[in-house]
Amino acid sequence: MGRQIKKKLKALKNIFFDIISFGSPQARVFNLTSILLILRVIPTSGLSYSPFKCIFKHFLLPLIYRGNCPTTGLFANCECPACGLTRAMSRLIHGDLTGALAFNKLVILVFIVMITLIIINAIKIIKE
Repeated sequence: MGRQIKKKLKALKNIFFDIISFGSPQARVFNLTSILLILRVIPTSGLSYSPFKCIFKHFLLPLIYRGNCPTTGLFANCECPACGLTRAMSRLIHGDLTGALAFNKLVILVFIVMITLIIINAIKIIKE
């Protein structure tokens, strides 16, 4: 009895780590699809006033540059290229292309990459 429980717990642990690590085609399809579905279900207004702050913009980049953010380049004024991407993706999924592009110009590219990864990994699953 104890061995069966240990086997089941080990299997659950392996599934959990596989999902959080995007370690298999199944995990990638599950995670990326879940992200898109969650963003579709949550109203865009719910994300607009989120108390969460960008870790890169507010913590990591100022730490790296010791408070002296560059004035030009990719990280000018410690701006993160991914800032606003969650809100932009939510707007895009809800059909607001203008609002999505206002939050982050990379949203179309990221959306295409996500859909492509879902399709590629779904094909891998089907072929197995």
